Amino acid sequence: MDWTFRLRGKEVRMASVEGVAAVRPSAAARSRAAGSRARLVRQFGGPALDTSRGGRFGLDLPSRNRQLFERAGWLFVDANDPVSRAAPITRTTVDDAEAVQQVFVDRSGNMQISSDVITLQVDTDVAESEAQQRVAGDGLRVLRRMLLAPSTFEVSAMDQRPLLELVQELQDKPYYRFAEPMLLQAITGRFVPADPRYGDQWQHHNDGSNGGTVGADIHSEQAWNRTRGRGPNHPVRIAVIDNGMQVRHPDLRTGIVGGGHFRSDGLGSATFVRIPPGMAGFPSNSHGTFCMGMAGARLNTRGGCGSAPEANLLAVACLNEQVGTQATLARAVAYAADPTREDAQATAANGADVIACSLGPNGADWDLTSVLDLALGFAAASGRGGRGTPIFWAVSNGHFEVARDEICAHPDVIGVGRSNRRDLADGSAFGPELDFLAPGAEVFSTQPGSQYGFSTGTSFAAPLAAGVGALVLARNPLWTAQQVRDRLRNTCDKVGGVVYNTNGHHAEYGFGRINADRATM
Repeated sequence: MDWTFRLRGKEVRMASVEGVAAVRPSAAARSRAAGSRARLVRQFGGPALDTSRGGRFGLDLPSRNRQLFERAGWLFVDANDPVSRAAPITRTTVDDAEAVQQVFVDRSGNMQISSDVITLQVDTDVAESEAQQRVAGDGLRVLRRMLLAPSTFEVSAMDQRPLLELVQELQDKPYYRFAEPMLLQAITGRFVPADPRYGDQWQHHNDGSNGGTVGADIHSEQAWNRTRGRGPNHPVRIAVIDNGMQVRHPDLRTGIVGGGHFRSDGLGSATFVRIPPGMAGFPSNSHGTFCMGMAGARLNTRGGCGSAPEANLLAVACLNEQVGTQATLARAVAYAADPTREDAQATAANGADVIACSLGPNGADWDLTSVLDLALGFAAASGRGGRGTPIFWAVSNGHFEVARDEICAHPDVIGVGRSNRRDLADGSAFGPELDFLAPGAEVFSTQPGSQYGFSTGTSFAAPLAAGVGALVLARNPLWTAQQVRDRLRNTCDKVGGVVYNTNGHHAEYGFGRINADRATM
């Protein structure tokens, strides 16, 4: 059923979500439920499932800010009879509920919740005392005299009347300049970075220019309304393992909180050197600089920004001459998960929450050594205090089977391929071990010399995806590495116009193209 009313003299139409009610449980009910949302919901009916989860209400509630309302204390329920009867009526109560209200969707698809409050203004030609008499004569109780304009009030009905009928009745009275329902809305910040080259970063917001497809991006802006990488206690930490990076790049340096490099003796052995306070003498490399920017370039009115622009960064350089051993790489992985493995002055709490690595041969085959196998298993099992550190790794560039690269095929590694600005796979490895794609063709990021530019490769898709993993952990800091991986897989967009199997996977697309908006809901 539609609800039509006037706002500022303009007719507005909203669709009622039939069968769904918004309930705000009482403190006593919340206490008895002991934090269980499911138990609370059962008191008032059943769960109002999203369409994507088999719901029957024709809604995709997450895109309508459902979770913002839920964080504010509201439940959305498939209403039982008492709740269903109460929702349309003003000033009604249900046992264990502070409020029961109707749910509406506006023409833009945004969810709104009714309330018992109406704002109105009496014709200013009458005295204030007479204005209040008219309000009382219509069976209304003044809740607040609003000082922003004469004879303006927040009111509610003294009796129990259907809200929709009450609003219509008041709007038809000639002595009210306006009488409008006070609807609960999700009013979020409309965040778009001010970085001057942000427009070049189609990976965050693809407007269809340069041959692209509108929306063929990871939907960063929507996710950034929820988090930009800062968790409830501290920023999430992303370790970027590479050959080196310009740690004093103006778009990176303020985010780097630790790390170090492995100084090779040229014969296969290496000595760990902690990053100094001034960050001087750290090996620089264009590949690693670009990768780090994809994950965590800052919001600072310079260049562009990463997918987790408020996450902390750990710079880990292990093969600065691009020649080294898997043993050194293994040490880098273990160090990222637990810095005490290399630095006696560090603590395990200084370790990374997410690891991103894009190192590997350019060919199809890469045999895994036992020591690197152990390091991957250690990070995935023991990182983050035993919850595990998600490990994002770039699969091979080229039409190769991922299985031929035993590092990316490792069960503890999240293998990331690359997509282009048309939401198509862009020539990276394929197979059942591929987790998903992320933008990696002609993407824009940081470069040495405090510069910026474009580049292409799975190398850049992986840290972009790792940044999204950091956003997920900022929202869910107690999740395990596997929960993060599952969340990212399950919220991918099924792009490419191909048929995914019954598990939602495709050999060349994995579980699809990563979607930061859906992943952080």
